[in-house]
Amino acid sequence: MRSGKRQATGTRQPTSMRQPTGTRLTNPTRASRDAAKRASGGTAATAPSKAFWKRDGLLFGLFLVAALLVGGRLFYLQVIKADAYSALASEQRTNVIAQHARRGTIYDRNGNILAISVEATTICAYLPQIEDPHATSVLLTQLLGGEYDDYYELLTADTNFVYIRRQADVADAERVQNYAAELAETARSDPDAQISESGSVVTALSGIDYQRDSRREYPYGQIGAQVIGAVDPDNRGISGLELLYDSILCGTDGSYTSERGRDGLPIPGGMIERVEPIDGQDIIISVDIELQQYAEVELARMGEERATDSGNIVVLDGTNGEIFAAASLPLYDRDELTQEALEAGATELKGISFAYEPGSIFKTATAAAAIEEGVMSPEDEIDVPVSLTFGEYTVSDSHEREAQTMSLRTIIVQSSNVGISLVEQRVGASTYAAYLERFGFGQPTHVDYPGESLGLLAPVDEWSEVQGATVSFGQGVSVTSLQMASFYGAIANDGVRYQPHFLIDRPQSQVHQSYDSERIMSVATADTLTDMLTSVTTDGTGHAARIEGYAIAGKTGTAEKAAEGGGYMIDNYIVSFVGFFAESESKLVCITSMDNPIGAEGNAPTGPLFASIMQFAATRYMIEPNG
Repeated sequence: MRSGKRQATGTRQPTSMRQPTGTRLTNPTRASRDAAKRASGGTAATAPSKAFWKRDGLLFGLFLVAALLVGGRLFYLQVIKADAYSALASEQRTNVIAQHARRGTIYDRNGNILAISVEATTICAYLPQIEDPHATSVLLTQLLGGEYDDYYELLTADTNFVYIRRQADVADAERVQNYAAELAETARSDPDAQISESGSVVTALSGIDYQRDSRREYPYGQIGAQVIGAVDPDNRGISGLELLYDSILCGTDGSYTSERGRDGLPIPGGMIERVEPIDGQDIIISVDIELQQYAEVELARMGEERATDSGNIVVLDGTNGEIFAAASLPLYDRDELTQEALEAGATELKGISFAYEPGSIFKTATAAAAIEEGVMSPEDEIDVPVSLTFGEYTVSDSHEREAQTMSLRTIIVQSSNVGISLVEQRVGASTYAAYLERFGFGQPTHVDYPGESLGLLAPVDEWSEVQGATVSFGQGVSVTSLQMASFYGAIANDGVRYQPHFLIDRPQSQVHQSYDSERIMSVATADTLTDMLTSVTTDGTGHAARIEGYAIAGKTGTAEKAAEGGGYMIDNYIVSFVGFFAESESKLVCITSMDNPIGAEGNAPTGPLFASIMQFAATRYMIEPNG
């Protein structure tokens, strides 16, 4: 029997038991989890929201870092490096050509031009515009001379720009320009002529360009080349006074800036800026080019006759330190200078840059110290033995003689090594060394010429037992010819030494040239030394330096050449003569020196060379004979 109630299982719930319309059913299992989570203090609904924020926060952080990096890079490029990149961009689209300043002129003491810059034209080529290197090379060979292969090598180089000929004669450049114009005019009348993008006619000389330039010329050729010096292709000094006074002579270069295209070539009419160069200043130097020429000719002649390895001369005015002439062997030609000549020091003045043991011309310094100190006068006598012994070292004279009594004058006239060693002992090593320093040895003269040697004078506390004796006659000490000339100049000038120099004026400057002077001995000592040195040429070793009608004060020197491993070479000598006009208003001093010439012992060429140069000077400057 069936009941009257319908079983609820599997049937629809009554309306009163349904969820309201629009209400989502809740999974009882999930609801239980949520209830459990709320009971434990958490909410299941917040878990997915936190994961979301973690992920998005990480992405946002990465974006922020990237933005900062990009922004920082942009700030670095556009602000910090802006000027540099702007300059780089400008450099890539502009072409800057240097406009060399006109170099100042060098004059000798009499106004003769020794070095001058003349107008020139530099011929160059923009290789992308060279259509036919062969044809262009042929034309350049015909118009400029030279070798075809040289031009062809330049015009086929892996670059955009080459110099064809730097500092060419203006006439040569005009010849090329005129022929190029003729070719272009002929091509314009040809209907098949090739026209470039710029509108110009393309011919065999297309791409050849010309720049205003200057070239250094030396009106007296190679005379005085070691003094004057030389310049490089950019007109910058590389030797001599051209180098030393480069900052005065060179001026300030200008420039020509123009736009250039992608091919690196200038755009016609694209000039951006022109900075005009400022020309260099002129200088006047103390050299007398006529005396310089005579001295060089005589030095070369004597050097050849005596087969000398080297030699030098210096002519200096003791009254003011001005150098009238200076030269050394080998002389050199600016146009034919080889590596061998450079290694031999041909571009230098060895009288300034080379120090050597002077030998007996140094005895005058020892005598000066003795007279100044008051330990000897010219006629005071001492016993001079045949030799002196210092341990293993023996001092003797260059010629055999007996033991004898000698005055200081005789010691100088006969050039006795033993005698002058005894004079040094009377002065005392410390006092003697102090006098040598006062006289300028072992110190720079401060001459205005590059590469001056100081020579060598060891501190007295380092002298060996024998060194005081050897220094007294010019061994164990090294000097330059200029140092010796300066010392003898002081004797001629009543005891006052002037700083040797070449520069005497800068006519375009307000700068007044002045040079140091110093009294290094008394007038009385200078007069006494002059009298003794005159005896050398009348009664002693200096006969060959005499000049008829003139009293000559001077001293000979024959120095053994020091060996590299110590000691001295056998039969190898440097011979010298230094002197001046005695009893004369002229204070010109001349020193001559030669390295191992024929006749070094007993027939040295330096005396005759001195006499020849000073005879020329006497005539040129109208120096009156004595009496």
